[in-house]
Amino acid sequence: MLRTKITNRLLIVILLIIVPPTTINCQLATDGNILSFQNRLRFGNYLYYEKDYLRAADEFKEYLRSESNDTIVFRLANSYFQIGRYTEAANNFKGLFFGSQLSEEARLMFYESVFFQNDYKLFRVLAEEQNFGSSIYSKDIERLKYISYFLDNSRLPEENLVLKSFPDSVQSRLLNFYQQKKFPKYKSITTSVILSTLIPGAGKIYTGEVGDGITSLIATALTTYLAITNFKADHQFRGWMFSGLAAFFYAGNIYGSAASAQIYNARIQFNFDNEVRLFFEHRNYFLPKIDY
Repeated sequence: MLRTKITNRLLIVILLIIVPPTTINCQLATDGNILSFQNRLRFGNYLYYEKDYLRAADEFKEYLRSESNDTIVFRLANSYFQIGRYTEAANNFKGLFFGSQLSEEARLMFYESVFFQNDYKLFRVLAEEQNFGSSIYSKDIERLKYISYFLDNSRLPEENLVLKSFPDSVQSRLLNFYQQKKFPKYKSITTSVILSTLIPGAGKIYTGEVGDGITSLIATALTTYLAITNFKADHQFRGWMFSGLAAFFYAGNIYGSAASAQIYNARIQFNFDNEVRLFFEHRNYFLPKIDY
């Protein structure tokens, strides 16, 4: 913390020396006290517009020690939001819920901060309780609630409730996501095991690993054949050796088929999660852009 404060003071001094005041929207006053609260505010705003949110937050905190300013509280909270410190962002947005002209915007940003903590169950509890709800942005919060169902393992609400919260232009795509999540195209581990028990390699073929399935079938069949022929030729040692190999390949084929089904399902889930997240991220989760 001390190191950060020293760094910020040096930045202020350097800024005053090398940057002409007319080139900065948020000019630093040269009144003899470059570390005054007003200068901290001006420098904080400059950093904020430059998207240097971490150092901007430090300057805003120092300013708020002496002055009360809802816009700066909002910028402080948004600085935390922009650098991924969502818990601190949510706590600061809550301070604007009552008696502030930014109350509605702060409430929406509070819900966004909770949402991006990835605790979607907590988010839905808060959204449904509506203790901190916004009259202006209620539809945005509700839409964010339905988005959260696509991002975790919770059971989806009714299809019409989900779709009607989104623009018509994306409803067909969302319907596709809805169907994929509700009826994922998983492979049954039980079916895979039964198939490989009956026909070695069949379980892997079922999960799309055709090459491995054929290899398992050949390895099991060949070692079984060699075991039988060696026993018939009264070569006991080689007979038992190939019998052991045949048992090994057979058991490995069953285990491998179960693992193959699990991997297949994990890949389906990963691809779905990635596609859904990119879809919403690309559209900024259908959220309005708010900045002050």
